[in-house]
Amino acid sequence: MSEYKPKQFTIEIADQMREKMGSEFDEKRTLCNVLKLAYRCSKEGSFNLEATRALLLEALWMGQRMSDSLTKKRKENIEKELIQQKKDEDPFSVDWNNIDGRNVAKGNWD
Repeated sequence: MSEYKPKQFTIEIADQMREKMGSEFDEKRTLCNVLKLAYRCSKEGSFNLEATRALLLEALWMGQRMSDSLTKKRKENIEKELIQQKKDEDPFSVDWNNIDGRNVAKGNWD
């Protein structure tokens, strides 16, 4: 995995996001739609402070669930990549029961 390097949030990106806040809603209740609703409820002169706070809490909850799901999937993918070997399949283990046709586990053959 590469090191996390946060991307700078610039004025240009903020302007692009303001334009997207006014775009049409999707057909599902997605995180983006909830944030659009919260943004629209918080316009100047608006009296929807409680609605804005409720939408922001829902957006935070949705974001945390998404993060937990991605973390779980990442762990599952890592576990799939690991080589699962049984002890008898371990290339570094020695079978002391049969070396050159002798059972050396039963004693010294000198």
